[in-house]
This record gives sequence, structure tokens and C-alpha cells, in this order.
Amino acid sequence: MQQRTRTLTPVLSQLVTAAEERLRITGVVLKASRDTAPGGEFTVEDVRYRRTGKQGRDPGPAAVFITIADKQGPRFNAVRDEDNAFWLWAAIEVLRRTGVRIEELLELTHLSLRQYRSPTGEMIPLLQISPSKTDRERVIPATPELVAVLARILRRVKTAEEGKVPLVIRYDNHERIFGPPLPHLFQTEFQHRLQVISPPQIRKQLSRLAASAGMVDVDGTPLRFTPHDFRRIFATETVNGGLPIHIAAKLLGHLDLNTTQGYVAVYPQDVIHHYRSYIDQRRAGRPAEEYREPSDTEWNDFRDHFSLRKVALGTCERPYGTPCEHEHACVRCPMLRMDPAQLPRLVQIETNTNERLKEAHHMQWLGEVSALQEGLRHIADKKRQAERLQQLIDEPDGPTTLN
Repeated sequence: MQQRTRTLTPVLSQLVTAAEERLRITGVVLKASRDTAPGGEFTVEDVRYRRTGKQGRDPGPAAVFITIADKQGPRFNAVRDEDNAFWLWAAIEVLRRTGVRIEELLELTHLSLRQYRSPTGEMIPLLQISPSKTDRERVIPATPELVAVLARILRRVKTAEEGKVPLVIRYDNHERIFGPPLPHLFQTEFQHRLQVISPPQIRKQLSRLAASAGMVDVDGTPLRFTPHDFRRIFATETVNGGLPIHIAAKLLGHLDLNTTQGYVAVYPQDVIHHYRSYIDQRRAGRPAEEYREPSDTEWNDFRDHFSLRKVALGTCERPYGTPCEHEHACVRCPMLRMDPAQLPRLVQIETNTNERLKEAHHMQWLGEVSALQEGLRHIADKKRQAERLQQLIDEPDGPTTLN
């Protein structure tokens, strides 16, 4: 779950942008379709639509059917499309700004909006969450952004005649009972009657939005959001932002701090920050001359070291600042990286060594015999290395350069 939170958090803004854009487009399409007579066509964002139906027939304010003129697709209800876009946007905004559960979101009513007057006289808006999973009520201070979202929801659900939120009965899928009539915020008209939006509707719309937005992981795997993902992201962002974890537990309605800790994803930057602090502390105890600007002589030595790496048979890869420990016997040195182009030179050295070995055998220079035989063994190793590098270069699908 923590890995999932780390994956989804960076793309949350992409999902929010997609929801806002969908709400904007569906609103423009709905307005244009209402302004168009049945059978007429209109264009929005370079897409041509056709309003279906016949002149003189009014399906009512709950339905305006249109099709995409350039495609032979089914017709759809522009009113329902805009309504779904609005409630999906509202659900995302409330979920990500409060961390409430999906059941708690859909149980919000007009009575859930409260105000608290602080001792300084400041009015603080509050969101009262009804008892749900832990059977314990809690109150969440509402940010200005959340207040703006809730105000927009209220404007949408209030009736034009009385200016009140209609009372709706909600069916509880967990308790399997119908609740009392309440002014639920997440209510909409469906099949000619008002009803509270169900959790499966929110989940299905979230999946469709993520798919239409083209949200994928770094390996190309499609990403999807669930309502509970916003709760985990909310917990992670608040705690990593400096909010004490016991306060975050109160906001989330957790009875155990370990539960809240399980919701919080530890990001690599936390480890990097603490490790860099550790390095800074270690550096503070080191001599100051180690961190001074290098002199011209030191820069020249550094440059000359790399120019001295080039030898007849290839490149010497010994670490910077270290002397040659093999008295420049490059054939025997494991730090020599052979240049495949120098393979003929290596064969010539092998031929000369074999001639010297014959002479040493003839003269009974047994020490020289042993040294030359060891040299031939290293030459054979270097030949295999050069041939392997040359084979990599010659392969059609292999690397064209070797660093």
C-alpha cells in the first residue's frame, strides 16, 4: 500500500486536472446542446455534435440527447454526462482534502457543515463526520478550498423554489437498512427521482477518468485510483508536511497510531535528507583544508593522471592518485583494459616471448624460464580479453563503442 501511495501521489494533480477539464467540457457541451434545436449541429473543441430528436418534442430538463456527428456512435445524455462529471469532480476534491472514507463522504449532509468561533472571534468552518467504521464522531477543520467546493455543491443541490437541500433516504449497503430522510449533499436525480450517489458509481467513474487521462506508471502499466487511495495520500501529505501523527490520527478517525503509521508512505527524500544531514555533520569534523579550492598544481596533476593512462596495449584503469604497482609490466597487470586494435601488437609480444623462452631453456636460465612462462599465461588472458571486446564490437546488435 505504501508503494501504491508513492506511485499515485505524483500523478494526483494529473487526475485533478483531468476531472476539472472534463467538467468544463461537459458544461460547454450541455449549454451548446440546449441552445441547439433538435436535429441541429454544433461544434465544441473541434468536435462536431448533433442534437437528436424532432422539432416540437421536449424531453424535459433532465435529458438532452446528442451524438458525435463524425462517428456512428450511440447517443448519450448531455445532462447526465455533465452531472456525472460534476459529482466525480466534487468527490475527488472532498476526498483528497479531508481523507474521509467513501461511506463517510456519501453520508455528508447539510447538517454536517458547522462553524466554530475561536476566542479571538474568528469563525472557523468545520466538517462534522458522522460515526461510521469506528462508531466515533469527529470534526475536520475546513480549508478555504474545501469550503469553496462545499459551497458549489450546496448551490447545485438546493432547490430553486425554496432554496433548501431536498431530503433524501439513503440505503446503507453495510447495515442493509434505509436511513431517515436527510439533506444529503451527494444526491442527484436518477430515473426521475432523487437518490444518494452510490460507492460503485464513484469507483466506476474514477476508473474511467484515469483511463481517459492516459495515466500510466513508469513502465507503461495503466494506473487507477480508488476512493481509499485519496485517504492514504491525505495521510501521507499531512504527516510528511509536519502535522503530528496523533493529530492526523484524529482527523482520519483512527483509534490506534499504528494504523495511521501504516497509511503514511515514507518517501526516499526523507532518507536522503537525513543522510545528507549526517554527511554534513561528518564534514564539519574534518579538517577545513580538505574542502579548500584546489591549486593550479593539483589541477594539473589531476589532468596529467588521465593523460598518463594511455599505454601501448590499451588503457590503464588504476584509481586516481595511485602509482603503478607492477613496474609498468602492463601485460601482467589486471588494471590494463585491452584495445582490440592492438591485438596484432600483443601477438608480436607473444612471438618474442616464445623466442626468449627457447633461449632460456637452451641456456638453462630456470628463473627466466619461470618468469617467461608466467608472462605467456598473462598474454593468453589478454588475448582472450581483446578477442571478446572485438566480438562485442562486431556483433550487429552489440554496442558500437566501448567506454
